[in-house]
Amino acid sequence: MNIVIIEDEYLMADELESLILEYSSEHTIVTKLTTVDESIEYLKSNPMPDLFFSDIQLPDGLSFEIFQEIKCEVPIVFCTAYDEYALEAFKVNGIDYILKPFDNNTIIETLRKVDRIINHHVPQDFNSIIAELSGTPKKNIKKNILIFKGEKIIPVNTQQIALIHLDSSVTYIYTFDGEKYASDQSLDTLESNLNADFYRINRQFLVNRNAINHVSKYFARKLLVETQIEIHEDIIVSKAKASDFLKWLQD
Repeated sequence: MNIVIIEDEYLMADELESLILEYSSEHTIVTKLTTVDESIEYLKSNPMPDLFFSDIQLPDGLSFEIFQEIKCEVPIVFCTAYDEYALEAFKVNGIDYILKPFDNNTIIETLRKVDRIINHHVPQDFNSIIAELSGTPKKNIKKNILIFKGEKIIPVNTQQIALIHLDSSVTYIYTFDGEKYASDQSLDTLESNLNADFYRINRQFLVNRNAINHVSKYFARKLLVETQIEIHEDIIVSKAKASDFLKWLQD
């Protein structure tokens, strides 16, 4: 069985490869990819594997974007830290998932399930499943985000938030009036609390459309976003998300 691993954490990808090959010497890891763009380019010019193992959060977006761009007719196993209950749809529809950190028994069980699907020709509408899973997450819009700073609880009005940056595992909220707050909430949680004026550019940035000064063309058909807030890191929109981002910016 030819397998492609999509995982940006190199140690995790190597560990996964080792566990897969321990299960069966008949399995071949064709390649290991690390980003949405790299995966799309690879799959456009190479044969489809028999199976994918894929992380969900990649540096330039969600792996769902890969399978929206490339028609997928083979099983996908997602490697994720997402809540198990929320991902029950994966198992129901024949796409499996493994929760990080995973172990040998988890990989064995998953590969056995994939073998049953492939060997018994169980029909799976993988493209419909991907479309459903990658749909817009449920929102719980908040007027204020609460910041806990020492003994103080500071309500930050969401309309005053210019951008949110995940930097070295710490989530920072930048406001239009120049304040910077460290939040104990994840970027995913904050995204679910914000309205359509905010766009999740990649795994590190949530940006308010009103904070954007201009957008420039970047290499490899990506986009570079310049905002009113000075950030030491470039804000890059992947090629896969560029069209959707510009549509959002125009609306």
